[in-house]
Amino acid sequence: MQSLEFLRAWRERARRWQDELPAPEPLPTAAEAEAALTRGEPLIQLVDPPIAPDRFAALLADLASLYAESRPEARPLAEGLAAAAPGDRRSLAETLLNGGDSASWAARYGVEEDMLLALGGLALQPVMARFARALERVAPLHLWRQTRCPVCGTAADLCRIDPDNIRHLHCPQCDTQWEHHRLTCAVCGTDDVRKVSILTLEGMEPWRVEVCDQCGGYIKTLDQRHGGHLAMPRVDLYLEDARTLQLDLLAEQEGYRRGGRAQ
Repeated sequence: MQSLEFLRAWRERARRWQDELPAPEPLPTAAEAEAALTRGEPLIQLVDPPIAPDRFAALLADLASLYAESRPEARPLAEGLAAAAPGDRRSLAETLLNGGDSASWAARYGVEEDMLLALGGLALQPVMARFARALERVAPLHLWRQTRCPVCGTAADLCRIDPDNIRHLHCPQCDTQWEHHRLTCAVCGTDDVRKVSILTLEGMEPWRVEVCDQCGGYIKTLDQRHGGHLAMPRVDLYLEDARTLQLDLLAEQEGYRRGGRAQ
């Protein structure tokens, strides 16, 4: 659905939005955050991200306009949102935020429901990133070693091994990164090294795929010990995920799936 060029443009715009969004209030204390993480609870269980429907509607309209520049099928949505009354835009935002009847809204604007939901998910990124950055200031994330995000609870989408040989997982929703054990599956957490192996593809270094025969899952891993521009601290892992789809195809051809086997 999404081209790399579009995602790059959106990520730049999302960072500008992030700077304008409010932080959650009140923030938990450091002791409250530490207690939650120790219990294995993501921080979103302590405080809700501040998502005002009107602000989210403006984010969605901006995103739809950007997407429509390269995808004609999104123009009805972009034009419809631009012309919509504030109350209608707010109602659509509330539907997407609360898991309501998105199909009827998609039909109203003449677009596929999957497109509307995907854009709604992307529009949440700057909101959740702002939320995460605020919580990171008070939370000892070094206490967390689970495969889901310590801030929002989303499953990790990528691994990164930094130049100091420390493994980090990455959250696709709020961009949080946290340390994780080496030689374990980043999908199911097994530490049985006989179950975990590596797939590589010529020309894709320093990327590889870690696969697990216990859960049938895989995760792509960036090894920053190789140096080069991908070893920069602020490399955008969300964009890198889109840029390395050949590795997803490799893993799927070998019988593995993102997130592991369906339960």
